[in-house]
Amino acid sequence: MRDTAEQGSTTETTRPSDDTTYGPTPLTRERDASSGGGRESNPLGVEFCLSHAGLVLTDAVASGPDVIVDIEQQVADADSTLLVVAVESDDFDGFEAAVDADASVTDPVVLDRGPRRRLYRVEVTAEAERITPSLLRSGGHILEMRTTDGQWQVCAQFLSREALSEFRAVCTERNVTFRLDRLYQMGSGSNAGVCGLTGDQQTALETAHREGYFDVPRGISQAELADELGISPSAVSQRIRRGLDQVLGSELDVSTE
Repeated sequence: MRDTAEQGSTTETTRPSDDTTYGPTPLTRERDASSGGGRESNPLGVEFCLSHAGLVLTDAVASGPDVIVDIEQQVADADSTLLVVAVESDDFDGFEAAVDADASVTDPVVLDRGPRRRLYRVEVTAEAERITPSLLRSGGHILEMRTTDGQWQVCAQFLSREALSEFRAVCTERNVTFRLDRLYQMGSGSNAGVCGLTGDQQTALETAHREGYFDVPRGISQAELADELGISPSAVSQRIRRGLDQVLGSELDVSTE
């Protein structure tokens, strides 16, 4: 495994230039055809788990019960798909050996290393079961994606229930187990997050604001905030960045079109 951690890399990664995989970004409001085109519909917030032996990094994640993987960035071109993943583990030697043996990825490179968190770049192979393109084609938009206990936990937006049903049907056809954990209307209703935030993003932002995370100087560190929320510093960083992006996009009416 190659190691570029000593070449000035950083734990912060940029978002994909085409914004096709991660955001969150405001979805273009679609006219509700069932109402004759006179009403704009709000997207659905969906939290679900995916499991299949061929999903990316499934074998590597199974190398230890403490391994947690967050997808930070995905970039695809005509020849390959590259992932930047943040990994938390107590045994990186075991994890890296498992990555080398995992048929779903190749050419792993260490971008940054810490005592419990490292950043890797991997290339997805043809043997991997690729399900996220089907999610995008069905009208979905991924907000967060991470592994826990050998499953990919996904938080996404869908344009409609029909779009979600289409993606779920694809999962069934490809023998990918789909488990729905939470479904809510975004942008309206009592269970919808402010500005389309997921529940986790809203909690993270509200706690960060209350504890002085945005003050100068900060009233609480990222590590302390992570302890209070019961999640990793990596997850705190992602939720705050993506949550702020969602709020700014909603409040400033910024379009990615």
